[in-house]
Order: sequence, then structure tokens, then C-alpha cells
Amino acid sequence: MYSILNIAICDDEKIEVELLNTYVKNWAKRNRIKLEIEFFYSGESFEFQWQADKSYDILLLDIEMPGINGVELAKRIRKEDDQLDIIFITAIPDYIGEGYDVSAINYLIKPIREEKLYECLDRSIEDIGRDKKTILIDADGDIIRINQEDIVYIESISHEIEINTIKDKYITRKNIGVIEKELDKGAFVRCHRSYIVGLKHIKKITKKNVEMDSGHLVPVSRRQYKKTNKAFIDYFRGGLDE
Repeated sequence: MYSILNIAICDDEKIEVELLNTYVKNWAKRNRIKLEIEFFYSGESFEFQWQADKSYDILLLDIEMPGINGVELAKRIRKEDDQLDIIFITAIPDYIGEGYDVSAINYLIKPIREEKLYECLDRSIEDIGRDKKTILIDADGDIIRINQEDIVYIESISHEIEINTIKDKYITRKNIGVIEKELDKGAFVRCHRSYIVGLKHIKKITKKNVEMDSGHLVPVSRRQYKKTNKAFIDYFRGGLDE
């Protein structure tokens, strides 16, 4: 599911951050989970770091903070990232209703009980296990998480690869063979030495091209035609059998 769990704690009270840090480490030790924990004392500081690195798995987020409060920060995050699990922390139960719009996984009411935090973290790692498969790429210094099922095709151009998704296009310096190993084998096929296509997004295959749902034509090499055609048939046959 993950090799290291990345958790961020965002709270303007230093004592609260230290308490949460202790509880989280105790929980990780109990469950034999490797952790990376980072602390932030304002919504602005977390947002600045998150914009450059979206690899966080869980965010423990205080609602009442000067500047950007937790609810506003969560709304900004959800515009770009629906994978990060957010656990709200608040001293005022009246804020609980705010979480529905940002898909907060749970709430912790101050003073925080250690066992209650454990329950929230247990639920969060269950959700992470069910999450859509993703890849992380470095695009111009920004670490971006991409849902694999959104990838239409990948093209190798010189020493870079271009990842074309349903909505966006990303360029990163990576070998196509390396990224091929990171992808779900049952959902992608290398149809050409310079191209990988998402089987979900294929409309039609000919002996020369793969036509994607978007209308884009991706070349198929003669050597890879049979493999590509079989992968396409197996993918949709498997979907029908489920």
C-alpha cells in the first residue's frame, strides 16, 4: 500500500502539535508503520509546501487558525487533490458540518483523546488502501500526484516524457521504461517504443494506430500490435466478467 506514510500536522498551537506528534508516533509504532511527519503552524505555510509537494497521505488540520483557517485551506486543497485524507481538529463542535463539502474523513474534538486519534488514523489507512492508484512526478520542481486511471497516453520525447491525462498535460524528465514499471500492468500497454496507452481510454485499434476516446491517434509498432490488441481485449473482457 505504501512504504512510508507521509503525515502533516497543521495547528497554530505548539503544545497541540507536540501532543499530536507523540500520539501519531505511538500509533505508528503499534501498527509497525514507517512515518514521515512534518509540522506547520499556519495554513499558509502548509499550502506553500503542499503546492510544491503533493505526496502527503494524511493531514491533521486545525480549523481555528489566524489567516487561512482550516476549512478554507481544505477547500483550496480539494480543488486540486481529492486523495489527501483530511482529519479536522477543533475545539468547537459547531464546525463539524463544514467537513462535508471537503470530504473530511473525521473530526477530533479538543482535548484530543489518543484512542480517538487512533480510530481516525486506522480509518484513514483503510481509505488509502482503497484509493485509486497514483504516480508521483516531478514537473518543473513541483511534485504532482496523478491518478493512473486519468492517464490517456504517455509519449517519450528525447529525455523527457509527456503524460497526457483527461484534463491536463505534464512533462517530466523520466525514462519511459522506468515509468512503465510504476504503472498498473493490467491498465496500460506499451504499444510502441515511444508510447504507452491507457487501456481504459482506447476506442479502437488498427494495425497502425490506437485511436483514443479523445480522438488522438497513437502509433502502434508492428512488433507490439498483437500484444496491444490482446491487452485491450483482456482489459474489457475482465471488466465484463466482474
